[in-house]
Amino acid sequence: MFSRRPFTGLLALAALVPLSMVGCGDNDDSPPQSSMANIRVIHASFDGPPVDVSIDGALAIQNLAFGQSSGFASVEAGTRAVKVTASGGGATLIDKSFDLSPDTDYTVFAVNRASALEELVSAESRSPAQDKARVRFLHASPDAPAVDIKISRGDGAAVFSNVAFKGLTGYIDVDPSMLDLVVTPAGKTDVVVALEPVTLEAGQVYTILALGTLATDDGYPFSVKAYVDNEAGRTAVDLKTKTPAPAPETSMVMVIHASPDAPGVDLLLDDKKVNDAPLTFPNNTGYLSIESGKRNIKVNVAGTDTTAIGADIDFMADKSYSLFAIDQVAAIAPLLVEDDLTAPAPGKAHVRFLHLSPDAPAVDIVAKGVGTVFGDRRFKDVTAFTPVDAGTVTLEVQLAGQGQTVLTVPDLQLMDGKIYTIWARGLVADGSLAAELIVNNP
Repeated sequence: MFSRRPFTGLLALAALVPLSMVGCGDNDDSPPQSSMANIRVIHASFDGPPVDVSIDGALAIQNLAFGQSSGFASVEAGTRAVKVTASGGGATLIDKSFDLSPDTDYTVFAVNRASALEELVSAESRSPAQDKARVRFLHASPDAPAVDIKISRGDGAAVFSNVAFKGLTGYIDVDPSMLDLVVTPAGKTDVVVALEPVTLEAGQVYTILALGTLATDDGYPFSVKAYVDNEAGRTAVDLKTKTPAPAPETSMVMVIHASPDAPGVDLLLDDKKVNDAPLTFPNNTGYLSIESGKRNIKVNVAGTDTTAIGADIDFMADKSYSLFAIDQVAAIAPLLVEDDLTAPAPGKAHVRFLHLSPDAPAVDIVAKGVGTVFGDRRFKDVTAFTPVDAGTVTLEVQLAGQGQTVLTVPDLQLMDGKIYTIWARGLVADGSLAAELIVNNP
């Protein structure tokens, strides 16, 4: 939809120059066609008062308010003294002299807060393309970070990228169409403003301005406005913001590396990598908040495209899950369990057990001095969260029905109100059988 090809007769980048340097371009000895220049002022100072603009002491523009364009006026080329004052004889805000070249169009943008008002001057060509719209962007919101302008959504295609405060882009050619545009911080996908669809017409030249502030308590809301640069240059349209969409429903998921001989892994959610460093046995990610619904999960060998586990999982809204990568690497597989994180009753903790040692036989989990908590649990078995008295307990993993202890977890502190997952990990064959503890509500 967007064309970034070069175009004849327009500056590739609009020149932002100090007032004293405007018109000091390449030398051209050919005689000018006339002795006139065109100039307009756009008031982009969010808290600035309405202003009057005088040229060589004569009042040229009166009572120009924030967000307004004066439109282009024809003036004699040459050195001109420009003064911007608060309307009605108020304080002088800008008082500069600069050169106007013949047959050249200028826009003076008054930007920043009133106490630090400054001018940005663009010497530009406003020639339209017959079958295209031309558009550029100026960032005039002092407290906003550098931004991207994108199509439709936060991860959509960027129209303008990494434009900082006072940055003015060059014009690009755009197919005439109706566009959904959003504003995000540069390089991010978080949408600051989503705009109602805007129609860009063939043969028109536009400057889009980001105005106001991001602060929510100063009465100057962040807004976006489109100015028509060709013709009289006076028309401007507020681009309306969309009603914020309801926040997406979310789920919580924890991924646990429970494959004793598997290497470190990368986690991908809908093909986007989640973890910064490889997840290694027997560690976990902690709970991650994800958008609910059907999501594709991949577990890749770290640093490669080799997928060890791939699955489409339907995550229900407001539910929590644990996703274990289990078994030895040759048979690695996912094990998804829903986590009931209902708060325990006073004086209680909740405990569950997962048998995830591939070569271990069925076992009983016994609380020393209390009795069997979970009986006859085999590989891949998952118990429900079970209430137990808070306090210090020694757990024994015994061969099911035989009373022979193969693993002891001494002095386990079960805190009042906490929820725990205990899982058997490692292998009997190499002596790595052990128990791992996860606190599900730290």
